[in-house]
Amino acid sequence: MSNKIQELQNALISGFIDHTRASKHTLKPKLLVNDGQGRKVLTSINSHLHFCDKFWFSVAFVTTSGIACIKQELMELERKEIPGRILVSQYLNFTQPEALRELLKFKNLDVRIATDSNFHAKGYLFSSSDIHHLIIGSSNLTANALTSNKEWNLKVSTSNTGSLSQQAIREFTQEFDSALSVTSDFIERYELIYQ
Repeated sequence: MSNKIQELQNALISGFIDHTRASKHTLKPKLLVNDGQGRKVLTSINSHLHFCDKFWFSVAFVTTSGIACIKQELMELERKEIPGRILVSQYLNFTQPEALRELLKFKNLDVRIATDSNFHAKGYLFSSSDIHHLIIGSSNLTANALTSNKEWNLKVSTSNTGSLSQQAIREFTQEFDSALSVTSDFIERYELIYQ
C-alpha cells in the first residue's frame, strides 16, 4: 500500500471513526466555519489554492469582495499557469458583473455561467498530484461567506480515483459543459438585467 493511501486511510479513520487516531492534518475531514475568533473558510481555500495543480469552483454567487479575498492566490496561479474552471450562476441575478470582469482578466481561468436553471451549488475542488480536496457546503464566493457569515462546509480529501472526487468532477463537468462562456459581450448583456 502506498504511503499516500495509508495517510488517507488514517485521516478517514480519524475523521469518521475515531478522533484519537493520528493522521495527517491536511487530509483529515473537517467542518469549515467562520467562528469570529480566527477560523475562516477562506483560510482553507487559500491554502488549497496555494498547493494545487488545478482547481474547479462551483458557486451560485460571486462578488468583487469574494474575488478580492483570493486575488493574490489567483495571480500566483496565473503566473504558474495552473488552470482553473469556475462555474457561477445567474440565479436571482446576484452574481456581480464586475466580479465576472475581474475573473476574465486571468488567462488561466475558464469561467462559465449557468443561466437557465436554479443552479445553487457551492463546491470547491482542488487537485494536488494524486489527491483531491473537496469543500462542499454553504459558502459562495463572497467575502462574507468566506470570512464572517455563519457557514457550514465539509472538507474531505480523496485519491484522484476515489468515487467521491470522480462524482464531483462528473457533476461539475456536466453543469460546466451546459453553461455559457463568460465573455465581455455576455457581461454587457447581463449587466442590464443585473441593474
